[in-house]
Amino acid sequence: MITRESAICSKLGGLKQVNQGKYLALPMVITRSKDEVFGFIREKVKKRLEGWKGKLLSQAGKEVLLKFLILALPTYVMSCFKLSRKLCKDIGSCMARFWWGGTQDNKKFSYVNWRRIMKDKEDGSLGFKDIEHFNTVLLAKQVWRLITQPNLLVSKILKAKYLNKEDIFSTEIPKNASWIWQSMISSRWVIE
Repeated sequence: MITRESAICSKLGGLKQVNQGKYLALPMVITRSKDEVFGFIREKVKKRLEGWKGKLLSQAGKEVLLKFLILALPTYVMSCFKLSRKLCKDIGSCMARFWWGGTQDNKKFSYVNWRRIMKDKEDGSLGFKDIEHFNTVLLAKQVWRLITQPNLLVSKILKAKYLNKEDIFSTEIPKNASWIWQSMISSRWVIE
C-alpha cells in the first residue's frame, strides 16, 4: 500500500522521506517525548559504564572516569536542550551505581547519599556535578552569549525570530517556539 507521503515524494521527482535523523549528534526533529529523543544519552552512559565494570579501578580512577568522561557525553546536548528531570536522575543513578560498585541487577549499599557527594569540594565532598543544575548552567551560558555577543549569526536569528525589540528577560515564550529557545528561556533566571 502506498502511503500519502511516499506518493508525494514520488511526484516530486523521487525524493526520499527522511525519518528521525541527527546533525552534529543532535536530533533534527524534537517530538513531544523528550525522554525518547534524548534517551540515547542514557544508553551511551550505561554502555560506557558497563564496559568499565570488569576493570579493577580505585576510587580515584572511578572519580576521574565519572567526572571527565561520563559528564562529557551529554555536555554538548545539554548546552542546546534542557533534558528532562527523569533523564538527569537516571544518568545520576548510573553514576552512583558505578561509584559504589553495583550493577543494574545487583545494587550495592551506598555509604553516603549521592546528593552529599555532589556538594562542592570546599564543603568536604567530592564535587560531582548535579546533572540537572549543570544543564541549566550550560543553557544560561547560551543566554549570556546572546546578550554579550549580539553580532553572532545565531544571536541575530534568535533575536529576529523571538525577541521583536523586547528584552530577553521580559519576553514571553511563544507557543510555537523551538525547543532550543524554550530551553534557553527556562535558564534565563540564572543570568538575571
